[in-house]
Amino acid sequence: MSAPATGLEIMQALAARRSSGSPIGETMGLIAVAAAQGEVTLEATPDQRHLNPAGAVHGGFAATCLDGAAALALFTTLSLEASYSTVDLNVKYLRPLQPGQTYQSRGWLVERTRSLAVCDADIRDADGKLYARASATLMVRANEAH
Repeated sequence: MSAPATGLEIMQALAARRSSGSPIGETMGLIAVAAAQGEVTLEATPDQRHLNPAGAVHGGFAATCLDGAAALALFTTLSLEASYSTVDLNVKYLRPLQPGQTYQSRGWLVERTRSLAVCDADIRDADGKLYARASATLMVRANEAH
């Protein structure tokens, strides 16, 4: 079997193995569960590591899940020679996440130009209830020798 040549192939392989594929994914407990062109679904269960001093799941946990899903949705459309980074992330929190409950973060590509992409993402529970949503702008660069 040949090595993956695109972001989509990498994400599909991670989803098939239900793997995080990155150090931040391991830290957050994020695993890929589905990937298609321009769309990714991640799964995460916040635990004690993700609580703020008041004992609630920190909003940064949701923001990281949303940013990851949005960015990886873009990644599914890129060759491995391209790179990307988040320019901005606008998060709307609707309900608090609960420790020990599993959530899915789905990200999808909304629009892409040569150098920018807009992706949306949301977090839902197993019943489909919406907990948070985000819109992200990402910079896309072809890797060039500088």
